[in-house]
Amino acid sequence: MKKVLLFVVLLLVMAGAAVGTLFFLKLGPFEEKEIVKTDEELELEKEITTTNLKIKPFTIPMFQGERVAGSIKVQFELEIAMGQEELISAQMIRLEDAYLRDLYVFMPRLLRNKETLDINALKKRLKRVTKKVLGEDATHVKDVLIQSVADNK
Repeated sequence: MKKVLLFVVLLLVMAGAAVGTLFFLKLGPFEEKEIVKTDEELELEKEITTTNLKIKPFTIPMFQGERVAGSIKVQFELEIAMGQEELISAQMIRLEDAYLRDLYVFMPRLLRNKETLDINALKKRLKRVTKKVLGEDATHVKDVLIQSVADNK
C-alpha cells in the first residue's frame, strides 16, 4: 500500500512539474498564438490623426483659339490635422480662389504636350498653392487627395 501511495504522489509531482515546465516555456496548450487581424480591424485600430476637408469641384475650360474646346472637372480634398478644421475652413475662400486661378493657367500648360493628365504633377502644384496661401498654417495640411478628374472634350 505504501508503494502504491508513493507511486501516486510521485506521479502527481511529475505531472505538476511537466505542466509547470510547459507553462514556463510557453509550449503546448500554453503557447501564445499570433492573432491575425483583418484589414478592417487594423484600420479601426489605427489612431485617427487626420480628417478630410472637401473642396468644391472646379471646372476648367480648355480654349482652342477663340472657342471652348472642352473642359476638365477636378475634385479634390485636403487631408488636415485633427482639430485644425476651423483654421483651414476660415481660409477656404482664399484657397479656392488661389486654386481656381492657378488651375486656369496650369491645366492648359500641363496638357499642351500630353494626351493624359499627370495626376502627380497636379497634386504637387496644388500642394504648392496651399503652402503659398496658408504660409505657416500649411503645416496643418498633410496632403492633397485628388478624388476625380473628368475630361469633357
